[in-house]
Amino acid sequence: MTRRSPVLARAATALASALVLVLSSGTDVRAQNAGVQLTPDSRTYLISKDFGVERWSISVNLDDRTITGNVFETDGSPPSFIWCEITSILPSADPAQTQYTFDCLGSDACSEEPCTTSDWRPIGSGLVADGDFILPDGTQSTLSGNVQPIFDRSCAFSLDCHAIGGAGRLDLARDVSWAATFLVPARQAVDPAIFYVDPFRTDSSYLLTKVLGNGFGSQMPLGLPPLPPADIDAITRWIVEGAANN
Repeated sequence: MTRRSPVLARAATALASALVLVLSSGTDVRAQNAGVQLTPDSRTYLISKDFGVERWSISVNLDDRTITGNVFETDGSPPSFIWCEITSILPSADPAQTQYTFDCLGSDACSEEPCTTSDWRPIGSGLVADGDFILPDGTQSTLSGNVQPIFDRSCAFSLDCHAIGGAGRLDLARDVSWAATFLVPARQAVDPAIFYVDPFRTDSSYLLTKVLGNGFGSQMPLGLPPLPPADIDAITRWIVEGAANN
């Protein structure tokens, strides 16, 4: 049986308190030396932030909606570990105001290897963090808060086009639009290097050329007025920022 030292037990208690503080809405917590970066595959946010004497080094996996990482103490004591599941996301047109709700487990450094499931214990449920904790500074457009609403009102269900059973073969309905477009070769494009959505690149993102009226065939949305500049700007910024499933 793995025994916990009093030092590690105190560290776990501190971790639980810190996590509740950092991930609680309405709490004014200032991070220094903060950095958030999206990985080149647009699937993970890497986060490094200092809160007081603690350094948080965590990863947000956008595929399975989990958060993993370490909390380091400046006194050199063993790090604590966290694992969180994102249970819900409340999108906002302002990415910084998007709300993420978590259930989290924590563990001390194990005195014996390997660590077992019994070393993990609940440290917080229903914790809420705003988008400015998870997203890179200056993020201006997310799929859930900015781009998907455009798909919903103008593409997926207008004239029943880009949804299951619609005239358009590309499905832009909620929960499937990212997988249907992200690095998926555009069927209508002659060049196989043209994707519906090419992260960080607008010149090879076929979806954008279609709403701009620069692609093969008719401008989208078909049979409706062109998208307003604000909508096109939201799609453009989302692609430039990595087109993550955020």
